Amino acid sequence: MTPRFFATALAACLGLAATPLAFADDCTATTPATGELIGKGLLDPGTSDAERDRLGKLLLCSALAGNGNSQDVAGSLYRWGPRHPAHVFPQDLTRARDLLTAAAGQGRMSAMLKLAELELADGHAHEAMVWTQVESVFYRRTRPGDKAPGESPIGASYFTMLLKRVIDALGTYDEASLVREVDARVAALDKQIAALPPREHAGPELGKATIPPQQHVRNASPTERDQGAYAEYFVEIGPDGHATRSWLVDAYPDPGSGVRIGRIVPTMHWAALAAGNRQMRYALVPISLGSLRNTVHLQ
Repeated sequence: MTPRFFATALAACLGLAATPLAFADDCTATTPATGELIGKGLLDPGTSDAERDRLGKLLLCSALAGNGNSQDVAGSLYRWGPRHPAHVFPQDLTRARDLLTAAAGQGRMSAMLKLAELELADGHAHEAMVWTQVESVFYRRTRPGDKAPGESPIGASYFTMLLKRVIDALGTYDEASLVREVDARVAALDKQIAALPPREHAGPELGKATIPPQQHVRNASPTERDQGAYAEYFVEIGPDGHATRSWLVDAYPDPGSGVRIGRIVPTMHWAALAAGNRQMRYALVPISLGSLRNTVHLQ
């Protein structure tokens, strides 16, 4: 699928084909950068309505051009609508589904998890199961030496409980048929990913994030304690490797969980830059209370 055809197809799915964004031709898969839009106040609750609307249109513009970060973020914002602290877009599960599916087509596991949650909440347990299993395949590929998602003796794990919630909603199912469907979905995604232009990495690497031991999330809700919790942030990382600013993108079971988990972000640390390098770096950072080597606990 060519970038132009991809943008046209996604625009049609989002209902924007008849009234295209006037500046769509100025967007590319990298410009405007998602981090630039967020840094200017896209996800800040205090941003004026007019400025939030302007930045939201630019986010969609870059999503239509193939920016996976923008697709991931915009999909989350449409999924939560006014329940998101920034309230950038109205709730629209169809648009959320289209944007997150586009991001999943770039191999983004966060989008696959969000699609599982979206479909489960929307009454499509079978589709939720497919996305849960597809995400698990991609996870095992990227972390072959890690324990399976959710294997944690301390508290409830988000990943394990997501699968349990999906199975409970689905009831009986044909395992062989499910395996075939998951394999076909993975194969289709692999084909999409292989057709993407090579990603050019600009700037220094972040390295693996570290977190001090024995972090605590206070005032956890009963759902968070029973089912684990998960959140995703867009994080600005300074030259010393510490987070300088962060913005909530998505969370389970609700955005309030993300606000509580977000107190951990300032304690995280990435690779420091060489002396004299003052570059700021940006990343979409997921945090699961049951997946950080048992160091994050609910209270």
